[in-house]
Amino acid sequence: MIRRLLLSHLSLILLLLLALELPLGMMYIRGELDRAVTDVEHEAHELAAMANEAIATGQMEQLSVLVKSHSQYFGNKVLVVDATGSVLAVTYPLSSSQRDKLANEPDLRAVLREQAAAKRVDAVVDGVEVVHVSVPLDRSPSVRGALRITVNADKLGADVKQVWMSLTVIDLVLLIVVLLVVFSLVRWVRRPVRELEKSAKLLAAGQGFEPASVLTGPPEIRQLAVTFNGMATRLQQLISSQRAFAAEASHQLKTPLAALRLRLETLEPYIALRARNNLESALAETDRLARMIDGLLAMAALEESSMIREPVDLDALVHDRARVWAPVVERSGVHLLVMGARIGEVWAVPGAIEQIIDNLLANALRVSPPGSTITLDRRPNHAGRYRRREGAAELHVIDQGPGMSEEHRKRAFDRFWRAPGSGKDGTGLGLAIVQQLARASGGEVVLMPAPGSGLDAVVALMPVESAPQGRPRQLGTFHRLLNRVLGSRGRHSVTSQSR
Repeated sequence: MIRRLLLSHLSLILLLLLALELPLGMMYIRGELDRAVTDVEHEAHELAAMANEAIATGQMEQLSVLVKSHSQYFGNKVLVVDATGSVLAVTYPLSSSQRDKLANEPDLRAVLREQAAAKRVDAVVDGVEVVHVSVPLDRSPSVRGALRITVNADKLGADVKQVWMSLTVIDLVLLIVVLLVVFSLVRWVRRPVRELEKSAKLLAAGQGFEPASVLTGPPEIRQLAVTFNGMATRLQQLISSQRAFAAEASHQLKTPLAALRLRLETLEPYIALRARNNLESALAETDRLARMIDGLLAMAALEESSMIREPVDLDALVHDRARVWAPVVERSGVHLLVMGARIGEVWAVPGAIEQIIDNLLANALRVSPPGSTITLDRRPNHAGRYRRREGAAELHVIDQGPGMSEEHRKRAFDRFWRAPGSGKDGTGLGLAIVQQLARASGGEVVLMPAPGSGLDAVVALMPVESAPQGRPRQLGTFHRLLNRVLGSRGRHSVTSQSR
């Protein structure tokens, strides 16, 4: 902002100075030139009067001494001619051809023939710009002759270089003054804006709220600070209320659900065999309701939380989650295969990749028939048709289940949507959580048909070497979510959400 304001004001001032001082300088130089020429004309008239008197009395030697003295004193060239243009006195050498042409020169002709009071002519003599000032010796109707004073043009008027240097110095002083004034003005305006920016960053990062000053800056910014402080205070109250509601709902809803399940289990000895299916369905729906509550609270906490992306070792996380899931997969009669080249570190929010893998493995396991294989495949900087981000490294979770149609794949990330035939134990929140975690990590997730049959869930993440390090982002994260929301329900409470 400071740079733009300074450039705009300085450009405007510089334009005004140029528009004003260029004409002013030219007018001043022209005025000085006219004044100097007028002075030369006065000198020429005075000298002409004395020369006329010397000619009238026949003192030609006195005329020569007179013009030579003037020439030596003022440094000018003096020429005196009679009415026919013949030279009477001259202070500089003239050739015979030049003497013959004197009567036809514009200034002398105007004075001798046209009886002009004075005549100024600009000329170039021997490559030097000069000014001829010619006056009559006698202003009577019968002109006895003319006197010409030749002056070098650079001796007339003001020193042009000095004038422009003076104007340039004045411009620089004015620009410096304007620069200081604008800089002070910008600092006065910028200080409350920076305070507003600082308060907004703290509020966006979830690090509390520091009210912006309402006593400094222009009235408009002070009013903006008042409005912002009111909005931020209200927002803090809403966030606090939401967090309190989430915490209370987590406790208040889980406790009666646990009690309800316990009461249903105690009814089992008293239920007839033909009603056992209804009891099992009620227990399953109770568990599903508990998982749905966990998922909703997790999504709410994920949307309100914020963290910065960090480098994480994708290969280590893949092998770690494969070891954790191996016993569960084996009990289901399914094989878990880890393959692919080493990827290294990728950018992600802490805890996000673990939750992504857990959710995708839980979904794949749910639809995988016994004897099939679930594959965790890593493809660094893959350029195939699954790539979603430029230079992204891809993690593939491939199952051999029934797969999904294109229409179902498009809707799979909608909250609470479940594929037909997916069973009643899902909640429809698992893939929505996966997508939000992937985007929070700067990546993307997409569902593609697997070769043969099944589904290929592709998670594209940015490798550390291909993404700018230290780039802060306000992003949603699943980190610290389970401890706050799920409590002692365990690490895999949300990982089994249905797609």
